[in-house]
Amino acid sequence: MRTPSVRSVGLRAVLLALALFSPACGSSGAGGANGNLGASGVDKSKKLITLSDGEKGMLCDWMVGKAGSYGNPGTCDRTQTGTAFPFLTYDDQAACIADARGPTDTGCQATVADLEACITLLPACATLNDVASKPACAAIDGC
Repeated sequence: MRTPSVRSVGLRAVLLALALFSPACGSSGAGGANGNLGASGVDKSKKLITLSDGEKGMLCDWMVGKAGSYGNPGTCDRTQTGTAFPFLTYDDQAACIADARGPTDTGCQATVADLEACITLLPACATLNDVASKPACAAIDGC
């Protein structure tokens, strides 16, 4: 996983902010044919670090659609700095996938349901300040 930059703080920044600022959690999901699919279309019981690139892509598209934007400049103002930066802004899906945690990040035990519970509560062009104010985001602590 590459180091986040000011241009693409991304999922790593969300997870770091959650680790530093948030205190409790919940879960959500839309259910599917097997009752296990989350709102993103990914199995909500899967740990984030076990997702395939295809599943990461589905989760990225869902997250960015809810609280961020693809493209540069995209629809979010990337001129903001620090905790006011809209962290789910990527040039494209590939950049989001590259920013995701992998199997060697064993400190991250959060599931797709945990991430979806957090993202569902965030506004469009969410900032790290928005994440810090959502107790449901605490489950992603360690990611």
